[in-house]
This record gives sequence, structure tokens and C-alpha cells, in this order.
Amino acid sequence: MPTKRRVQKKQKKRKRKNQRTQRTDPSTKIPQRDIVKFVLKESLQKRKATSQKELVEIIKKGLRKGDSKYSITGKRARLIALQTKVKIKVNTRHGPVPNKCPVCGHGLKRSYSKNLLGRKVLTGLSCSRCRYHGTEGKWIPSRYSFSL
Repeated sequence: MPTKRRVQKKQKKRKRKNQRTQRTDPSTKIPQRDIVKFVLKESLQKRKATSQKELVEIIKKGLRKGDSKYSITGKRARLIALQTKVKIKVNTRHGPVPNKCPVCGHGLKRSYSKNLLGRKVLTGLSCSRCRYHGTEGKWIPSRYSFSL
């Protein structure tokens, strides 16, 4: 007999799965990854994007030439850009230390040094997958820049 806690866990899992699969606007279509990669490469050859929002607008413009119902989110555009070897420059700001990479979601390598009292002090975070690097308390991405 399942316990109350197990039942609650299963309900939460189902709820999260439904939220992921539900789309807010049924008139939009999600493009395949290969199509987005192609549009991304074509668009970034003409000009670079100075923010994630601008990247999304550039991709949407290219996608809608083929089908006006295509749409894409900023996070998905950024993750696909990482897979296509697009150069991504990340400007960071002060904030709490993240557990995983804020750009790609991969694990972070922490760099330490010792202060005058001999205690370990966190001096940097780096990601081996996307080359994210945060230093001196500036851990949170504030602006992305994309180019080929």
C-alpha cells in the first residue's frame, strides 16, 4: 500500500510533466532542432546578436519565413546555440553562487584560494561545456552576446 508521501510525490511529478508538455498557445508550433540550427547559422552570418532576446527575435524572423506558426523560447535558443558552436559571451553581475551552470545547466568547477588567515575563499566558477566563467562574486548572467 503506497504511503501518503509517495502518492504526493507521484502527483507532483505528474503535475510537472503536464506543465512541461502543455503549451500556452495552441496556434504555435515548435520547430525541430535541425531547422533552428540552420536558421541560427544563416542569421548569425549576417549579423551578431547582442542579447538573448535579440537572438530569439532573429531566429523567429527566420523561422516564420517557412511557417508563420513557429515559435521558440530564449532558453531553447541559447541551448541550441551552444550545440552549434556559436561563440557566446556572457556578462555577469553580482548574485548568489549557483550550483549548476546558469548558461547550460552543466556542473561547475569551483576555484579556491587562501586568504591571509589561511581559509579557503571561492574565487571563481567555470563550466567545461560552455566556457562560462564567473569571478569575484559576479556569478549571475546579465547579458549574452552571440556570434559565429
